[in-house]
Amino acid sequence: MTRSGHLFSQFQPQHFSRLSTGRLRWHRLSGIIVDAMFEKIRHLSTAIWITILLILSACATEQLSVVEELDELTAVTITYSRTPIILSIDEQSDLWEPREYLQIGAIEVNRMGTLQYFLWLGISDMKYTEFEAAHPRGFESIVFIAGAEEIQLDVLGWTHEAIGTSQRVYKKQFSTSVDAYYEVTLDQIQLLTEADGMKVRTSGSVPKEFVLWFRPIAAKNDLAEFLRTVLQ
Repeated sequence: MTRSGHLFSQFQPQHFSRLSTGRLRWHRLSGIIVDAMFEKIRHLSTAIWITILLILSACATEQLSVVEELDELTAVTITYSRTPIILSIDEQSDLWEPREYLQIGAIEVNRMGTLQYFLWLGISDMKYTEFEAAHPRGFESIVFIAGAEEIQLDVLGWTHEAIGTSQRVYKKQFSTSVDAYYEVTLDQIQLLTEADGMKVRTSGSVPKEFVLWFRPIAAKNDLAEFLRTVLQ
């Protein structure tokens, strides 16, 4: 599988630089349009001119479902779906107890043409009673249940250094959330996109089961778009 992973046309000061080719083309095109319009409609009122600029700005900043970024410090290209999947505990005995959540996001890391794929978990245990040695119990090994298929994964690491990036790719839901990274294959990601449902079961003597919770359709659509993008 070959796919261009390095687009060096524009960098931002952040460690991760936006590399959306479509967006860069739009910025260039919008600049040409603005120049032409300025010559043609000098006589228009200030209010109309401001309205036109706002419309152009809104189009240029439209969010994409899949993002490509260059990590300038590690020289790897990161591709990820913008909307993480959110799961929560299947059953909760006390409605007043803080709910536990999982965020799940797919990541491709392109290191000079060598491609690796990972799932990121943002683990939120609001009670914080399960946390030991900076990581939650039961997530050293997890099982993804995608329809009738079960995928067992062992944790690769608890920080972004495990996947070779200089900083976190996804934003955590809560400041107390803990990161976990699992290496996966494209076939396993495809199972997650095609399955009717998705669950995550932790390991240990008292396993927990998480089910889809918030905006599952939008998140799964973005995951499917991620898969289409990395297969190009």
